[in-house]
Amino acid sequence: MFGYSFLPTILRSSTTTAAAATTKAATAASSITMMKSVATLARVIATSLVSTMLRPLSILPESALSRTDNGAHSEGGRRRRSSSISEAKERGGSMVTKLYEFALVGWNSHHHHAAAASGHSSRQRMAFISENHQYTNHWGAIHQGPGVGNNASVAGAASSSSTSLRAFSTSTTSSNQSSKLSSSRAQNAIALLPTYLLDARSVTKFHPVNAPNGALQLSVAENQLSELPVSGVTAVVENNGAAVESDGEEVTLVQVLSQLASSTVARPSDDTSSASSLTFEKDMIYYQPTQGSPGLRSAMGGYLHDLLLSSSSTTSTSSTFNPENIILGAGCNAVLENLCMCLTEPGDAVMIPTPYYAAFEFDLVARAGCEIVSVNTLDYHDESPPSSVEATNESDGKRTTIPPSFYYPNKASLTHAYNLSIEQTSRPPRVLLLSHPNNPLGICYPPEVVAECIEWCRENEVHLISDEIYAGSVYRQKRGDGDDTFVSAMSLASSDNGGGEEGGLGLGPYIHLVYALSKDFALSGLRVGVAYTENEEILMPMQKLNDLCQISSQTQLFVERMLSANVVAAAGGNDDTKFVDAYLTSNRHNIQTRCDKLQSCLSDVDIPYLPADSGLFVWMDFREFLPSLPDSITEEMESLPSKEQRERGLYLKLMKEYGLLFTPGMSMRNERPGFFRCVFTAAGEEEFELGLERIRKFVNEERGSGSGN
Repeated sequence: MFGYSFLPTILRSSTTTAAAATTKAATAASSITMMKSVATLARVIATSLVSTMLRPLSILPESALSRTDNGAHSEGGRRRRSSSISEAKERGGSMVTKLYEFALVGWNSHHHHAAAASGHSSRQRMAFISENHQYTNHWGAIHQGPGVGNNASVAGAASSSSTSLRAFSTSTTSSNQSSKLSSSRAQNAIALLPTYLLDARSVTKFHPVNAPNGALQLSVAENQLSELPVSGVTAVVENNGAAVESDGEEVTLVQVLSQLASSTVARPSDDTSSASSLTFEKDMIYYQPTQGSPGLRSAMGGYLHDLLLSSSSTTSTSSTFNPENIILGAGCNAVLENLCMCLTEPGDAVMIPTPYYAAFEFDLVARAGCEIVSVNTLDYHDESPPSSVEATNESDGKRTTIPPSFYYPNKASLTHAYNLSIEQTSRPPRVLLLSHPNNPLGICYPPEVVAECIEWCRENEVHLISDEIYAGSVYRQKRGDGDDTFVSAMSLASSDNGGGEEGGLGLGPYIHLVYALSKDFALSGLRVGVAYTENEEILMPMQKLNDLCQISSQTQLFVERMLSANVVAAAGGNDDTKFVDAYLTSNRHNIQTRCDKLQSCLSDVDIPYLPADSGLFVWMDFREFLPSLPDSITEEMESLPSKEQRERGLYLKLMKEYGLLFTPGMSMRNERPGFFRCVFTAAGEEEFELGLERIRKFVNEERGSGSGN
């Protein structure tokens, strides 16, 4: 709300309702105090020393690390620290004890995703640091826990330590000079980067000539299949009947965009059909509405209706997206951040079911100052999930992974996370963020799961944000029972009579949507994100905050043309089909074909995976190849540092020895180690086929050598 409070009085004197809302929810971003430099230095030194001197601690079970002197157990980090420090004292003396104490601060901040036995959140309250958890790099390499027989991780820790020591030396040369050169907020933004991204940047990337043995990039959610011709489309026609020239061949997305970008036809939202002699209209050089141009908001509302509502039997025919409730900003992360800034106070919890898109933590923590609390789901169902990859499917004898239903949030898991949020932040959570279709799982939540989340949120006055950025990439559109695979939360939450006379969906104040063109259309470079809310108290604040991340006027006109254009069918003549619909249909086919190839390869080599129906990725179960645990330690007993280090060892082996760059599951707060996300659309056809060969080689060689469990 604070964005609105900065408006001049003359601009807000007539918006009394919004002003009242501002008074009610006004906030100022909490000031942030930099971590004391001595803690940083101690943690850096401790990382190198402790990783070798105190290695046995990493394989201790969580219960041993959390046991107090009287034998009690606690989910909190304080008791675990005190017990672990006592054990450290027995091994190394007082100096190492002090260093280990500082190192544990980093680890406890790193391990915030609340595995059932740990209860960590994204911010650990320590006596010598502020409550803002970004000061302890919960993804940073200098916080690596001791490894389990993993030389690569030790080397990585040493390298990180030297880098951090140089940075520390530079920053402490002169405290006055340091404060003038950069701020703590700048350093904290870097600290939120995942460690695996730093690893990925350090490896040689594949090039067919210069680096044929380089790593194949299969971890970034991009869709190179968008470069293929759009099936059955030879040209597009703008809504006033002016056809884009065509040579009769099927066109690609880039060709269509290039032609629309140079169009001199009047904009689709104009009443006239007369052409302009310019591609850039004179009013486009001036300030634009901060929430987006009226023409693009109207076109986007129509597109979202067709994508999210038109095929659903749960939505009233009178329900429409009200353009006045649409906010267009520079990417999904920008509108998501602004939405959370308007719904939360700094330090409020945002609950996210695990595993989740790793960058959510940067998007919601770096500036909005939210607290991320994981919604762990595996232990909140009637049955227990398979604890080992050795479990087999009775029908075909193949190893099975954890079934998709165990990843579904329900009222039990949501209530547990709600209580954990109160424990960690001393206040109820404000937001539940759903990724639907889910990234990284590559599946849609069934309608009954989403409906249960909506009901729970309304009952507990928690805002639900549905991130549906992959809604147009659902390529298996029917479930086995014949029902729709994907049903939007907007459809499930809308009321029977829509929004009444003013239009809209009738969502009420607690249900919100974010979307973007970055995934379904592979247009991440255009930076076109969408937020939709019918919470009237945050509309004006969101519009004002969007002042900082508006989309350029030319991009808005260009996207409006794309959303409004029809196709010219290959058979000749105009077609009533929208170009965006034709593109999505063609793209879904291409994605499914590529996905089927990957899943067939995984089945051939007997690697369990979660059967995917949407998105650009497959969730793979590589637990078989994790470094082995000691005989005395079971998976249920294994500590979180050990889980992360064992997975990191496998991740580095896949990347450096086999040239396979996947996204490690623990970076996405998965509850079990050894799972990886493969983005099967991130490579061209030849590179993708090479990736399949490398997967087969890895499996055959690892099984032949008897490594892993």
